[in-house]
Amino acid sequence: MSKKSRNLLRIYNRLKRGPVNIEVIKQWAMSHDLNISERTLYRYLDELEDIVQHNEKLIITEGEKNKKTWKIEYDESSAKLNEFDIQSYLLFKNLMPLPLVKSREETFDRIENLFYKNYSKSNFEDFSVFADQQISNSYFYELLSLDGYQKTLNDAIWSIQHKREMRLLEIGYDYTSVPQAVTYPVDFLPLQILYHRGVIHLSGFVKEKNKIIAIALNQLKKYSLTNNMFDNRDLLATLSREMENRFGITNNMDDEIYDIEIEFSELTAEFVKHHFWHHSQNFSKIDNGNYVMTLRCGINRELIGWIFQWMSNARVIKPAVLKHLVKEKHQEILDHYQSDAPLTSSNSFMNLQVVDKN
Repeated sequence: MSKKSRNLLRIYNRLKRGPVNIEVIKQWAMSHDLNISERTLYRYLDELEDIVQHNEKLIITEGEKNKKTWKIEYDESSAKLNEFDIQSYLLFKNLMPLPLVKSREETFDRIENLFYKNYSKSNFEDFSVFADQQISNSYFYELLSLDGYQKTLNDAIWSIQHKREMRLLEIGYDYTSVPQAVTYPVDFLPLQILYHRGVIHLSGFVKEKNKIIAIALNQLKKYSLTNNMFDNRDLLATLSREMENRFGITNNMDDEIYDIEIEFSELTAEFVKHHFWHHSQNFSKIDNGNYVMTLRCGINRELIGWIFQWMSNARVIKPAVLKHLVKEKHQEILDHYQSDAPLTSSNSFMNLQVVDKN
C-alpha cells in the first residue's frame, strides 16, 4: 500500500469517528505524527468521497467564513450493539456527574427509546432495569443546585466550539483561588470544559490580565455571549502547560515550580500511590517502611487542603515554604478551637499575587 493510500485510510478511519474541520484534522494529524501539509489535507478530504462504503455518504458543509466541515452520514447502520456496548452506555449514564444526569434526563430518555427501537432483540430493556437497580453513584462532593445549569453549560460549549469571547459580569464564591488582579467584568476566552472533584469548570484565558483561570459553572452568576472571535490554537497549548504545573486546577500562589516531597505512613501510601494526583508523581519506599511521594509542580490551596486530608498520615519534607504554610494553617485551625471568636471566611491565597503567564 502506498504512503498516500495509508494516509487516506487513516483519515477515513478518523472521519468515521465524527465530523472534522481543517483545524481538527490538522491537530489530529500532528498528534499522530502525520507530516501532511494543510493543502494536502484538503485534497485528501475531498478525495475521500471515492472510498466511502456503499452505506456511507461524505457530506461537506460550509459554515462561517466558508469554513468546511466533513462528516460521514450512514444510510443505515449494519453494526449491532452487543452486551458490552450496552453496559458501557449504562455505566456512563449512571456514573456520570449528578448535574449532567439531572439536566439531561430528557436526552437520556430519547437515547434509550432509540436503543430499544433499534436493538430490541438485544434485550436492552433488561440491561437498563439491571443498571437502575444495581449500578449506583453516591454523588458525594457533587453539586446539588441546578438553577440555570443546563443553559450555562450549553452556552459555554457554544462559545468554545465557535471560538467566541464571553463577557463575565459577576462571579460567585471562589473555588480555585482566582488572583485578586482578576476583577469583573472581564473579557474571557473559553477554551475547555473541565470536570474536577465533582464539579464542572470552564477554563480559559482572561484577556486583559493575560491569565489562565478555571471557574466552576455554578460560579457564573451573570455573563453575556459575544460574537467576538478569537484564535484558540496557541491558547490551548498555554492552557495545557499551565495545568501541568498545578496540583489539581487551583491557581498557584506564585510562578515558581517546586520539588516537593511528602512522607506517607505505609498503609496510607498503599492507597495514595494507586491513584492519580499529578503527572509528575512518584513513590519510593524508605527505611522505616513508609513512602515518600515526590512531585514537581506549583503550590496552591488545593495542595495544602489535600495534605490535610491525610491528617496525621502525611508529613511535608520539602520545600520549606510548603512546610511553613501547612504548619501555619494547622495553627490557625488550633486557634479556632481555643477561642470563641466567630469563624470568618478565609482564603489563605487570595492576597498572594500570581505572576502573569505568557
